[in-house]
Amino acid sequence: MILSRERIRLGASPADKDAAIRQAAQLLVDTGAIEPGYAESMLRREGEADTFLGNGIAIPHGQRGDRGMIAQTGIAVLQVPSGVRWNGDDVAHLVVAIAAQGDEHIAVLRRLTEVLGEEQLARHLATTTDVAEILRALDPEAPLPQAGTATAAVAEGGLTAEVQAPAAAGLHARPARAVTQIAKSFRSAISLSFEGRQADARSMIALLQLGAGPGARLTLAASGPDAAAAMVALRAAFAEGLGDNDATPAGPMDAPPPMPSRHLPAGPGTISGLPASPGVAVGVLHRFRSEAAGFAETATDAPAETAALDAALAATRSELQDVAREMTSRIGAKHAEIFAAHAEFLDDPELVAEAHAAIARGASAPAAWRDAAEARAAALAGLGDELLAARAIDLKDVARRVLRQLVGPGQEAAALPDRAVVMAEDLTPSETANLDPAKVVGMVTAAGGPTAHTAILARAMGIPAVVAAGPAVLALPDGTPVVLDGDHGQLHPNPDNMALSAAEAAMARGKDRAAAARQAAFRPAVTRDGHRIEVAANVRRPEEALDAVAAGAEGSGLVRSEFLFHDRADPPSEEEQFDLYRRLAEGFGGLPVVLRTLDAGGDKPLRFVSHPAEANPFLGLRGLRLSLAEPELFRTQVRAALRAGRHGDIKLMLPMVDGLDDLRAARVLIEQERAALDAPSIEVGIMVEVPSAAVMADQLAEEADFFSIGTNDLTQYTLAVDRQHPTMGARSDALDPAVLRLIDMTVRAAHARGRWVGVCGNMAADAMAAPILLGLGVDELSVSIPNVAALKAQIRGLSMARAATVARQALSCGTAAEVRMLPGLRELADAA
Repeated sequence: MILSRERIRLGASPADKDAAIRQAAQLLVDTGAIEPGYAESMLRREGEADTFLGNGIAIPHGQRGDRGMIAQTGIAVLQVPSGVRWNGDDVAHLVVAIAAQGDEHIAVLRRLTEVLGEEQLARHLATTTDVAEILRALDPEAPLPQAGTATAAVAEGGLTAEVQAPAAAGLHARPARAVTQIAKSFRSAISLSFEGRQADARSMIALLQLGAGPGARLTLAASGPDAAAAMVALRAAFAEGLGDNDATPAGPMDAPPPMPSRHLPAGPGTISGLPASPGVAVGVLHRFRSEAAGFAETATDAPAETAALDAALAATRSELQDVAREMTSRIGAKHAEIFAAHAEFLDDPELVAEAHAAIARGASAPAAWRDAAEARAAALAGLGDELLAARAIDLKDVARRVLRQLVGPGQEAAALPDRAVVMAEDLTPSETANLDPAKVVGMVTAAGGPTAHTAILARAMGIPAVVAAGPAVLALPDGTPVVLDGDHGQLHPNPDNMALSAAEAAMARGKDRAAAARQAAFRPAVTRDGHRIEVAANVRRPEEALDAVAAGAEGSGLVRSEFLFHDRADPPSEEEQFDLYRRLAEGFGGLPVVLRTLDAGGDKPLRFVSHPAEANPFLGLRGLRLSLAEPELFRTQVRAALRAGRHGDIKLMLPMVDGLDDLRAARVLIEQERAALDAPSIEVGIMVEVPSAAVMADQLAEEADFFSIGTNDLTQYTLAVDRQHPTMGARSDALDPAVLRLIDMTVRAAHARGRWVGVCGNMAADAMAAPILLGLGVDELSVSIPNVAALKAQIRGLSMARAATVARQALSCGTAAEVRMLPGLRELADAA
């Protein structure tokens, strides 16, 4: 039983809200529903969102991440006749504690909202001396006791609240699906509004069409018999990120290891697109065809057509479940989630209703479904957003599956040839997932983009791919011999013997070098003319330390500490941080470990810090600025790091330093904590990611022990281009001479005062950038763990004198394109 007599306590008189929550939680502990620690989870959750519903009823519940402490779903009721102050002027008389493993409690929660609407009943339950009355009132199967003529205020006027889209990528497919799943569990009408547009919360397509980007503020509205419960559930889901907290943009640690290959020379007919999945492939073009058979546009038996469509939707839903299971076994559950989101389109009420309406007007089921899906896909594609355009492809994918269920497949495509390079206007995720890696060596599409699910799947499957190659690729006949260069986004039709040999050599060279690099991973990175460069690894967790050392890393040039702070209601304690930093230091066995202090704020807000609203979060309270604004947060981290420093070689690195004032303030605080702990001295360096830091490097070098250049942000701030921008992102190139000149300025100023300089951004893992960085005098490069061996091997093949010459040439170029075309640079990169 979710609610039983043993879980109801009458006549309680807790001293305050916290005591009330603890007493209600204890009822669940005593009846075996939860572990004692779940009470603390309820208290933390209360700090995130107000659980007071109204009419004297509050519903405290725990954080989603603590569900492991729930043995079974349970609900407990603590009756407080005299009331307990909840928030502000709110007074709770019924404290209904909820511990939910799944959705078994929803029926009771719905009944609770019916009680909420009956003010007289709610008052009676707050003072009754009969446990059975509370049981009957919350029993979903029993008639509502003492139900009068009053209706819930919720049903009359509705409830509204402001919620925020996930910060990583906005209200895209995965979080939209989470909203629809919750909304469909309630009877009330629920909507979301954004910038004058409104969407039914049950329609994933409508939610996507809102175009709500990262961190967008939306208005949530609910009206109906269970509106209050719906608001509680949805507000909690939005507060927890709608399951999208791990949807951060790929960074250096997520990048695949480089597979250096010679840039194949462009010949007659070379077609350029965008690189979507790395690698070089030699094969023959095969036009992909996956259409449904022909069908009549009209029909006279509307009920039969409606039944046929509904059956096709059910069959497609089952088919997608099978595909998801297969892809989970092939490439992992994360990528298989794409097909779970696809299934949500099949239940979209607006899409299905539109198709049903067309059938009622005389359309056949296939025609009605095709037209409804194409109209919705066109609306998504027309919003001018790259991610939403990619979701339009997903919708087309689902639409094709339903059509094939209705009318059968079209003319069977020719069998795949050996070494097939699949060509299409675009490929859907399902079609990509069904490609046979034993026969398909590459894929090229006229449309699409590198962030679409199709590209993600291609990378996961290890199939080289080029997208957005334009209509020229569709004019090539089946069977055309081609070389596909997924590293540089090019397709070379009808290659001559020389081009074929170059491609085959590139593939063989990439495999051989990768194997040789792994074998020599523990050799130092010393150039041919005797210059030693340290190669370190970017890590996050202690478990990665051993992997980094095993890969040949000579320490960590960047430990991202912020993962410990994100997605939690309160900050990590000093002991929790100390344990993590100590294990990192011990894992690297005395090798240097550069710990970056908390890099949060702005576009990466913390739930336990009250962040001001910022029009441009990239220029706001982030990095060291946030730490200095929250000194206790900063001091706790510094103390933990200083204590861990006794167990290894830990260095502190301060992010987002823009000048001397913040550096000096941070150093004073660090020294105060060091003296209080009587800890050994520790090196304190800074990130150079703001142009002002590079310009002032000569003065900063007087007070910073080392510099580490964050090329991702330095490029973004220098060129005023968001590297994630859907159309401008390509202009964010770290090899732009403006960025190179700032790096050169930083290195010269640091070396003049005996300071070392590292680079820990994406640029360090770029085979074309590494020679320039060496030539500019950078002392250390820190990359993701899989890149360590390849980078060390590349350095061992370089001449420092030659790299310096090329670096000076790069400083004199006018554009990033000119830098990349430098003959000397191409030679150094291709020699890698």
